[in-house]
Amino acid sequence: MSDKFKKLASKLLNTPTPIKENKSLVFESRIVYEDGHNERMDASLVQQLRDRSHSLGTHPIFPDSDETHFEEKLMSKRFADVLKSYKRHHGTEMIDVPTLYKEQMISLKETMTLEVKHKEKLEEMAVNLIRAEFDIEDEDIEIIATLTSEFLSPNGIREIPESDSDTEFENHAELAKANGEVYKRRFINAMIQGSAKKTNHMFHMIDKELEDLEPLLPSNYSKLMTGADYAYMVNNDIADGRGGNKLIGGRVKVEFPKSEGERPKIIADAMTLPVLIHEIVKGVMEVLSAHGLPQDSKISKYVMGKADFMNAETWDMRLGPPIWEKFIESIPSEDFALKHHVYIELVALPVEEFNDVMREIMLGTQSGKLRVKEIIEEIKDDLRSDEFDDAMSHMSDEEHFNPEDLDNIDDETWF
Repeated sequence: MSDKFKKLASKLLNTPTPIKENKSLVFESRIVYEDGHNERMDASLVQQLRDRSHSLGTHPIFPDSDETHFEEKLMSKRFADVLKSYKRHHGTEMIDVPTLYKEQMISLKETMTLEVKHKEKLEEMAVNLIRAEFDIEDEDIEIIATLTSEFLSPNGIREIPESDSDTEFENHAELAKANGEVYKRRFINAMIQGSAKKTNHMFHMIDKELEDLEPLLPSNYSKLMTGADYAYMVNNDIADGRGGNKLIGGRVKVEFPKSEGERPKIIADAMTLPVLIHEIVKGVMEVLSAHGLPQDSKISKYVMGKADFMNAETWDMRLGPPIWEKFIESIPSEDFALKHHVYIELVALPVEEFNDVMREIMLGTQSGKLRVKEIIEEIKDDLRSDEFDDAMSHMSDEEHFNPEDLDNIDDETWF
């Protein structure tokens, strides 16, 4: 492997400089670790969770804390899940972080070499998987997915939230309401990343087709993605785009319609299939989330300026998956196919109601489950109405009885 590739691969995989022990971070961890595993989360991440200095800190949706913050409980389970998944797919009982980064780079290079021979087929597979997952027709959303061997720069997203705003508010109440929308948008961003993280392993649904292309692909994908998930837990230096020049392995751009009749367009680029899936899902979720923004364009611009920034994405990737998991757990198994419909209805709620409902969902309360059930029944009613309207619109005139037709019906046809 050339020095140039090593340097670039290190950027993609967020390989840190040698980790230095931070002697100032001496405290009792409130993260719960499972017996039989000696691995631990990065101490500075644990500290940020404890003092709530992360990008979702003190969010109004997070339930009241006891001796442990709700986010710490989420991350305890997330770390345990990621740790066990890594060990299972890598066939190891102990994780050595320097070895992890070295193996990731080797696996990445091998995977990209295997993929290049099947580039167009893999791109098609990614798009088809997402269309099936979200039940999206081509006429609904245009998806352009590209596997690239080039390391990518972020799509112009700011690194940190806007500190100064030119927005002129009518009064303090309008400012306070806008800031409530900022918190809502931050939580939605975490759900977007959580959904993408939880579905970027869906390549397992096409393991057989992948094995037919290249037998090593499914195994390589599993190792790459579990390695990336684990890296987010043990390395606090990960921050795609920090410094403005850092290269990344995937990106997505969403273009919304500017005139009637146009479709939203999702343009996703990535260096491997699982990351391409991740980016497409982010794009689709962004489309589904768009109507969760304020209708007032002035306030909407202010909200995105404050809520959408690169350095928050790393925490969205850490906390987003368990947040999304809590949401999924609120959906009855028989209605699982309606999860994205439920999501659309939730993000459309006014800020206070959104916060209240999501707080109950996070806690898994009966109140939260009841509210979700009510939303599902409303969705089913709407879907039945749509099906009826669609069926009626496709009936030809010959299928309708006119009043004069009744006089021409033979009496023997009636039973």
